[in-house]
Amino acid sequence: MAILRPVTLTLLLASGMVSQAQAARIIDEANHKAVNQVHWHKVDNIAAKDRLNQAIPDNTASVVFLRKLDKDGLQTSANVAINDRFQVSLQPNNYSQIYTCVGSNQISAEITGHKNNDLLKNANLYQLSANTTYFFEIDVDAKGNATVSPISQNTAMAALENMAYQTHQITRVVPNCPVIQPPAPKPIAAPVTVVAPAPIQYESIELKVLFDNDKSLVKPNYYPEVKRVADFMARHPEVSATIEGHTDSNASDSYNLKLSQRRVDAVKQILIDKFGIESSRLNAIGYGESRPIATNATAEGRQQNRRVVAVFQAN
Repeated sequence: MAILRPVTLTLLLASGMVSQAQAARIIDEANHKAVNQVHWHKVDNIAAKDRLNQAIPDNTASVVFLRKLDKDGLQTSANVAINDRFQVSLQPNNYSQIYTCVGSNQISAEITGHKNNDLLKNANLYQLSANTTYFFEIDVDAKGNATVSPISQNTAMAALENMAYQTHQITRVVPNCPVIQPPAPKPIAAPVTVVAPAPIQYESIELKVLFDNDKSLVKPNYYPEVKRVADFMARHPEVSATIEGHTDSNASDSYNLKLSQRRVDAVKQILIDKFGIESSRLNAIGYGESRPIATNATAEGRQQNRRVVAVFQAN
């Protein structure tokens, strides 16, 4: 890693004043710099890729400034600042790594000869994320204008192979950055169990309607039985009804089928004409002798099989 040798301060305290030549003494060598009596040295034995693979402190971002040899610019230092704070006087063909707090950061550069204490004069705002390394190129043109430009990691790493890591007389410390609290997780709503409503079980009504032999006429004295169906449908407008007709086994199958159909058609028509039930809510099916509920071998059983039933279902 870069080794910063102790700064040697030589104070001239002779009885007279320091000479003007001594006050202007500057050394600018490859690894030896001096301004007046302040000296510092650069020694760099760590490859850039190894340096930049080191862990980044918590709640900070790593910012790498690099400066190529300025073919068209002034060969002087460029003062780099972050958030109005001086960070490094970057020399040509050198790079420097800075740690800064995450979030909005103002980055600027100004050549040494133009220093005017306004470090934000040419600043640009960048959003920096934690544990991330960003690369910026510092360029100085022939007129002494310094610019800061973000560059890709691939471009930066290729340039850094031939650059020296710059140490300097200012000891930088990792800024005391506030801890970034992750956003509180959104409460997870309990899964809503949608229970389908159980289908409504509607009752069926067996009508005590007797027909004359081989007839399908519903006599008026049986209208109260038919009205039971109409009343139920009036209370439940969401239902429709199927009027089912059944016979005993006397006569042939085809005869009984036709007879049962005529009888339920008659009941259906009374519901429409006498009790105002919409025809769209009614259906009539004659089953003949195909669905007995008792034996046809006895008179009692045959009477049970001769029946009319209203079966209700949701529309």
